[in-house]
Amino acid sequence: MAAALVLGSFALKAQKKEISFEHGKWAEILAKSKKENKLIYLDCYTTWCGPCKWMAKNVFTNDTVADFYNANFINAEMDMEKGEGLELAKKYGIRAYPTMLYLNSDGEVMHRSCGSAPAANFISTGKDALDPDKQMATAARKFNNGNATGAVAETYLVTLESGCQDYQKELSAYLSTQKESELTSRTNWNIIYKYVNDYSSKEFMILERDRDAFSKLYTKDSVQDKINRVYTSGLYIAINKKDDQAYQALKEKVRASGNPDAEMVIMDADLRYYMSKKDWKNYAETASGYADKYISNNAMGLNGIAWNFYENVDDMAMMEKAAGWAKRSVELQSMYANNDTYAAVLYKLGRKAEAKKVAEKAIELAKASGDDYSETTALLKKIEKMKDTAAH
Repeated sequence: MAAALVLGSFALKAQKKEISFEHGKWAEILAKSKKENKLIYLDCYTTWCGPCKWMAKNVFTNDTVADFYNANFINAEMDMEKGEGLELAKKYGIRAYPTMLYLNSDGEVMHRSCGSAPAANFISTGKDALDPDKQMATAARKFNNGNATGAVAETYLVTLESGCQDYQKELSAYLSTQKESELTSRTNWNIIYKYVNDYSSKEFMILERDRDAFSKLYTKDSVQDKINRVYTSGLYIAINKKDDQAYQALKEKVRASGNPDAEMVIMDADLRYYMSKKDWKNYAETASGYADKYISNNAMGLNGIAWNFYENVDDMAMMEKAAGWAKRSVELQSMYANNDTYAAVLYKLGRKAEAKKVAEKAIELAKASGDDYSETTALLKKIEKMKDTAAH
């Protein structure tokens, strides 16, 4: 019996592998890195960061992750808002959490990544950090040697973006070396499509002017999508800055651009604009045309508008439209979220029997998917207490 208990104890310990983090001073960690000739993996976190907590609970405790990182790195973790973390966050330009830094013993960044990632991806990033051909530092060195090719530039921009670093300076530096006739090359199109987001930039204006030439090479849909996204980004930025004058001026520019999707782009932005102003009357009127004309086959788009109506619109005629959109969303892709929305809209319309049925379905879907359905349970209790005031 005692032997069985001992074996059980060992089995329990074997299941609790995790990354072994150093907790000494930064200088001590650098010294250990030099002594053992290993790179440092530094987990940059904050106490309020949800994805950081998820990584700590679900990834750092993964057996395969623990084996790989413990074997290949000196591992350290640091709260970037306390103690030495404050200085390191400033030194290494930490812009998002979690950020994963891979450094040599001199404290130089060899590689970096940011955001939560599943175990396999996290290990893959660690392998890239160990491979000189895939390190961010190598990409930076090749880019900065004064003769960067398009392929080198694209690789470097990818590494900067994956590390949550600003890449506008590098993007501008590379594009300034390119002639207009070279912008339609495959690599330059990839760079423009992924990274050019300023509607006033020379490259965007050339793309817009020469859309037919780009479309013949890279499909009309992809070119149109890029143009739309750049204008949408500009409109959203003006809204976020509460710059009404810039917003209205850009809307006029979009209208005058000859863009066949100008109305769709503007209506989409207007929805966000009216939301920011809490102008629900104009939001409802704009949404009515936008939903039917442009997102009738977009389940989550319809769900989002229907939910906003539930929370903010009291006009029952408009709410009937919201019920139609919510129903259509469920027909397109039945999930917990949109069934919950549909039930809420029906409840607001006083359609008790239908609301109860849909709420119960939402709860069933939540149980199957593991979603938190406490709010739907509360809604169902309110539905059960109401009178059925609508005959449908």
